[in-house]
Amino acid sequence: MNAFQGSERLIYEYILRRGKEIGGLSAKTIAHDNFTTTTSVNRVCKKMGYASYTELRYKFTRDQALFKPIEREMSSDEPPFLNSVCELLANSGHIYLYARGATLTSLNYLSRFLSLANLPHLMLNDIHQLTCVVKGTLVLLSKSGETHSLIEMAHNAHRKGLKVLVITSRNSTLESLGTVCWPLEINRNPISLYQREGQLDLLMVVDRIGCHLLQHNAV
Repeated sequence: MNAFQGSERLIYEYILRRGKEIGGLSAKTIAHDNFTTTTSVNRVCKKMGYASYTELRYKFTRDQALFKPIEREMSSDEPPFLNSVCELLANSGHIYLYARGATLTSLNYLSRFLSLANLPHLMLNDIHQLTCVVKGTLVLLSKSGETHSLIEMAHNAHRKGLKVLVITSRNSTLESLGTVCWPLEINRNPISLYQREGQLDLLMVVDRIGCHLLQHNAV
């Protein structure tokens, strides 16, 4: 998310990454773990739309009690789609990553895992960069699956003969365009954290993919 830079971005990613544990984390703990101050933690929370870290923690905890899309998606040791997604990534000579908005956080995590697994890849910043691509796999991440630029990117990739891996909402337009897809059960209740800035479902999927690639020596 472009609103966060430097230590603020570290705090933001930390909150997303440990969202399931947020009820037991104090602002002081988050500040300590990120070598910053509680003032910075509260500033990030305000940018996320909360009055303070106390409010963010309360709403995170409340939403996790009411809605549990992550647990349902990740209930088994080998989630559906995991093997096909990782096999496609491990066997792609060229991997291109693209996302927009807050989903860029999840895409950055995926990029880190690919680097650790020694899988060459490139982050695309603009849909026109795809014109230079002639082979490989395009990876698209989107919570809604209805973002125009990602849909256009998927169509262009198919026209060029590229494989398209999508991680997105079930029954979305983008899901229908994936060569391989990991469909997400996104909670669409308007009071839910997951409909706003949480992105926790995407981050958990990326964690599973990354750990699987590393554990199975995808090099």
